[in-house]
Amino acid sequence: MGEELEVIGAASIGAVVSGEHHPVEPGKPCGNCGAIVSERYCPRCGQLGSDFHRPFFSLIASSIADTFALDSRLWRSLPLLLFRPGRLTRNYIEGKRARYVPPFRLFLLSSVLFFLAVFGIGDQMGWYADWKLASNGRGNAFLSGPDASAPTQTQEEALQTVRDKLAGADLPEEERTRLEAELKSLETNQVTLSDLVASDGHVDRDALKAMVDETTSADATEAEKAQAMAAAEKAARVFENQDKFGARFREWAPRFSLLFMPIFALMLTMAFAWHRRLYVYDHVIGALHFQTFLYLLLTALILAGAFTSVGPGTLTAVGFGAVSLYLVRFLRVAYGSGWIMSVLRVGFLMFGSLSVLILLGTLLVVISFLLT
Repeated sequence: MGEELEVIGAASIGAVVSGEHHPVEPGKPCGNCGAIVSERYCPRCGQLGSDFHRPFFSLIASSIADTFALDSRLWRSLPLLLFRPGRLTRNYIEGKRARYVPPFRLFLLSSVLFFLAVFGIGDQMGWYADWKLASNGRGNAFLSGPDASAPTQTQEEALQTVRDKLAGADLPEEERTRLEAELKSLETNQVTLSDLVASDGHVDRDALKAMVDETTSADATEAEKAQAMAAAEKAARVFENQDKFGARFREWAPRFSLLFMPIFALMLTMAFAWHRRLYVYDHVIGALHFQTFLYLLLTALILAGAFTSVGPGTLTAVGFGAVSLYLVRFLRVAYGSGWIMSVLRVGFLMFGSLSVLILLGTLLVVISFLLT
């Protein structure tokens, strides 16, 4: 992921620097195409008309100043994007483009900030430390973290606990039915994750094969049995190399997040399918601006979670509310949609977005699993 972030960061920096710290002498021919440069940039090819053949320290000083100088386009773009939903999109679609940072570059810049916050701050704060698969002693696996209080019962202890509860005389019928079903499940699921893992952290392949044989249907073909064993072997390798699984997950997460933008543009197109004055281009610009806002909002929430005592539940509620209100206002300003239709469309977009994010998250896990 580091190499991709470097490339994206290099591309996004071009959106916010002006090159004005490099001196230009008007009236000289362009070094690239030979046209006369009347001001700073060549009127034919657009190249900066500065002469870089000058003392080393002067060149370095100008380059550093130019790199860290954010031109006025950024300060005109961000307030509109964050505090006046839809206005930046509306202005850009109407042709007022020179004064603002191009949407795709602004999107790339925000994505760099977001993933730096997710992985950089998350690592520093220890959010991902010691997360691993474990067993609850009842035949199920779960994801445990540094603060998790995981059940540690063995299979036999779990069986005895359920039997003791069933021995109670005053159990409601519904609770008794539930416990009987749990007992049956425990009795038929004799091989657990804790049974498979040796003391050195490796999976016992003989126990794994026994589990596959036990759970595979008696009338399954040899090919189906081999397929089940191959899947179990793959799961065992992932369990034994969970650090590599995490690395794969981080590597593919930025790539999958990029897929959300064209999908959201498609959803916008569907939401306004009968508006002939709107084109796919308009929806792409809107999707870029919305995901830029989303990245910046999530970055702010991550920072709040890292450096304040606000809990994740509160931050999630704030984020969900902010996105909902932003989208309603965004559709009203950018597309001229009425209040009722905006609310209905926001419902469609939120449901579709959550479904897409769940699907992308599932695919991300599957691909990380397959590549580990």
